Amino acid sequence: MKLRCLSILLCLLFFPAKINAKKIVLKNYIIVVALESETSCSDLNKFAPVVYTGMGKVNAAIKLYDAILLYHPDLVINYGTAGAINNSNGLFHIDTFIQRDMDARALGVPRGVTPFSNQELPLAKGIVLGTGDSFVTNQKKQLEGLDIQLNLVDMEGFALMKVCKHHGIEFQCYKFVTDVSDSAASSKWKKSISSGIEVFKKMLCEKYGISKLTKLIVQR
Repeated sequence: MKLRCLSILLCLLFFPAKINAKKIVLKNYIIVVALESETSCSDLNKFAPVVYTGMGKVNAAIKLYDAILLYHPDLVINYGTAGAINNSNGLFHIDTFIQRDMDARALGVPRGVTPFSNQELPLAKGIVLGTGDSFVTNQKKQLEGLDIQLNLVDMEGFALMKVCKHHGIEFQCYKFVTDVSDSAASSKWKKSISSGIEVFKKMLCEKYGISKLTKLIVQR
């Protein structure tokens, strides 16, 4: 109860808009981000332990697995930047995940599906994120043959989702659009990499409050 009250007070302090306290159910959650530069040295760790994984699917999976062993969370929240396929902007909650660079069409499976996994391409529900170990600057070339309409692209989300699913842990993913995935994407991403962190923090206050894993709030 004490932590719940502190959680609400902190959110009101940082974001004095109306917070519906009855809707906040505190959980043991951690926040997973690829790069520190995406959070711009903010006070994000006042909400929950923050785990920085580095870029790419392998780094994301390894660091999240280590964090699960350390914190034993019942919820993992991923925040990061993403490129838009069309002219979208703002913070998006991800509903469908695709491994866009899994390409085993030579074995008779659709692009985006791991062979011998007894899986199919999911239905495109809500916001669809395509994850891969490449920075998309040419959609036609880099997404060729993918039979599902993507909304956003990133380099970690799918891997994080798979780790959480394997361990039976709830996973929520939020991506802030920094660029359209075209020839100017890299320069726009560098300029806008930390632009979404305040929007994300406001959302944390409104939906999640302070993680019960955060000791910093109790100590203060």
